[in-house]
Amino acid sequence: MSADYQIVIDQSTSGTKLILMKAGCIFKRYDRKHQQFYPKLGWVEHDPIEIWENVVALFELALRDNELVYSDIAVISITNQRETVLAWDKETSLPVYPALVWQCNRTAAMCNRMIHEGKEPLVIEKTGLRLDPYFSGTKIKWLYDEVPDVSQLSKTGHLAIGTMDSWLIWKLTGHQVFATEKSNACRTLLFNIATQTWDSELASLFHASLSDLPEIKSSSDIFGYYHGIKIQGIMADSQAALHGQGCIEIGDVKVTLGTGASILMQLKAKGDTRDQRVLTTIGMSNATRTDYALEGIIRSCADSINWFTERISDFDDFDKACKIALTETHDHDVFFIPALQGLAAPFWDNDAVATFTGMKRGNDKFDLLRAVLDSIIFQVKLVLATMEEVSGLTIEIVRVDGGVSKNKELMRALATLLDKKIIVNEVEELSAMGVAMLANATISLKNVKQETIFPSEKKSIILKYKKWKRFLKKEVDDNITNNK
Repeated sequence: MSADYQIVIDQSTSGTKLILMKAGCIFKRYDRKHQQFYPKLGWVEHDPIEIWENVVALFELALRDNELVYSDIAVISITNQRETVLAWDKETSLPVYPALVWQCNRTAAMCNRMIHEGKEPLVIEKTGLRLDPYFSGTKIKWLYDEVPDVSQLSKTGHLAIGTMDSWLIWKLTGHQVFATEKSNACRTLLFNIATQTWDSELASLFHASLSDLPEIKSSSDIFGYYHGIKIQGIMADSQAALHGQGCIEIGDVKVTLGTGASILMQLKAKGDTRDQRVLTTIGMSNATRTDYALEGIIRSCADSINWFTERISDFDDFDKACKIALTETHDHDVFFIPALQGLAAPFWDNDAVATFTGMKRGNDKFDLLRAVLDSIIFQVKLVLATMEEVSGLTIEIVRVDGGVSKNKELMRALATLLDKKIIVNEVEELSAMGVAMLANATISLKNVKQETIFPSEKKSIILKYKKWKRFLKKEVDDNITNNK
């Protein structure tokens, strides 16, 4: 059998997906969840060893299930959760502390203090990002400041600090390659997106040593070998979805609706846009070019739904409950401010709190569910409107992927709210497709099923959005007043 198989490791926030591709098409998918640890309120951690063991287990399962051997696999590509960061000892290859997940809010006070000290303008100018606990920089500083093994190993040549892609590369290559690539590196607050290198001034700001950081490669480079299989094509998950969606022209937009949501607008070579409401980030890089993108981050997307169904109301048939909530008429509108972990774009308010408002005696659990679902598309509308203002471009079509996009009633409401055509991809693994393309030029999106959704004539959702926006602005304004 010739080596016409390709494996993509999609290392997400909730678990590991291994996608086996054959002749450029998705052949099979394998999944394994990993634990989420919440040691303190607002803290979120992962066990890097558990994640690595899941990768190996799925890899062996895929080979065994399909009667393959290592030599049947031509290439391994990786796409991953982005800002999650960890530290490990190169001599033992063991983590010195659990991975700090992008959702982890432990450095919120640190961020606020650094902002008050006037440090944020430098960060925005060099990285295109904000001083926010969402990103890796203050998590890295926390590791240096609070974990003795990290500070003791630093500058000895034995400490490795990196994002999840660098951990997987290290393990896959038998502890031979310590590297990352630009779409992941640019999320750390230590990477200068103009020079496309680690920045000594930023490293000093976050108490990091450049010697502890991985080598930076391009997304399409070869990163080493696993059992003789080439490792090529590595990209952060949201940027990989931009590539997988075929957003290659300036102004093309994709919305990934996952645990959180990432909205990206293709900028190509234009990397000098700076605005405090949305981010400028690296989209993709190869040997000849680097693409940039505008990004709006939404912290609570499917996470809001998960919280509601786990903690507030457990529906026997969730899909049916969504249909009832989205299609039946209700007497009183309820609104949800989705700040379960603060608010990201365009407000970046870590002190905001989640709130239901507008409730009356006659409201029920379906009204609350509708408010949660509405809050997802309302946030998308808010971010896209901000992007149009910042870029000076008019968005014509919005390409949507991610688990929440399967809710067709919600997608119809989104199309109406935006007054734009929505293209929903039926293939969930667009991040995997996007990163796989870097190593396999034969992969095409021509056969990927898509559904086009047009705005409806019902415009009541637009009025509801305007009311929600007023409630949201009041929450943010009140926080600003209270924190002065």
